[in-house]
Parts: sequence; structure tokens; C-alpha cells
Amino acid sequence: MPKVSEKTLRKRRIEQYREVFKNIDDDKMAIVERTIDFAVDLEFRLDNLQKDLDRDGFIEEYCNGKDQYGTKESTASKAYSTAIKNYNSLIRTLLSCMPAKIDTTNDDGFEDFITTLKK
Repeated sequence: MPKVSEKTLRKRRIEQYREVFKNIDDDKMAIVERTIDFAVDLEFRLDNLQKDLDRDGFIEEYCNGKDQYGTKESTASKAYSTAIKNYNSLIRTLLSCMPAKIDTTNDDGFEDFITTLKK
């Protein structure tokens, strides 16, 4: 099976988001489109940072001159932490733009009762 390019994977992911948001107002869609692009970009960056963390770990050693050695949080770890916070913020923004879903599974019959009374 041939390996799918990152560009193709990004396009597929954007289409998945667009499918979810297909029923929102045109006004909101203008905002959502750009936010979707940012979210997908961050998803791929987070995947790459995760690979770096898996390879290098969360801690790195440093040397600040003669005989000054120690450990600190890795650069990849800091970048991942910042990116995941930004990603979560984007997702919250996207979710707030979703249309309200009407739950029809718990119909207690009240609306039907009122309709029959009006007839």
C-alpha cells in the first residue's frame, strides 16, 4: 500500500472538519474556515513534536560553561505544551460555533398533546 502524502492527509482532515460544520451560518463559516486551517496545521505540528518527544524525551542536559551542567525541560516539551494549549483553544472556539443539536430521542409527547388540544 503506497504511503499517503502529508498534503493529502491534511486535505482529508480539513474535509472532515468541513463536513462537521456544513450546517452552520455563512457568517460563522467565514471564521470557522480559517480556524479549521489553523487547527489542522497544529494537529500535524503536534504529531511531529510528539515524535520528537518520543525520541528525545522531556528532559535535556545543558552546559552553561565550564563545569556548569544540569538538566532542564526540553525545547520540544515546551513547544508541545504551548501548541497543545493553543490547539485546545482553537477546538473550543470551533465547538462554540457548532449549531445546537435538538435531542429528539427523549420525546415525552408534550408537544403532541398541546397540538391535539389546539385542534
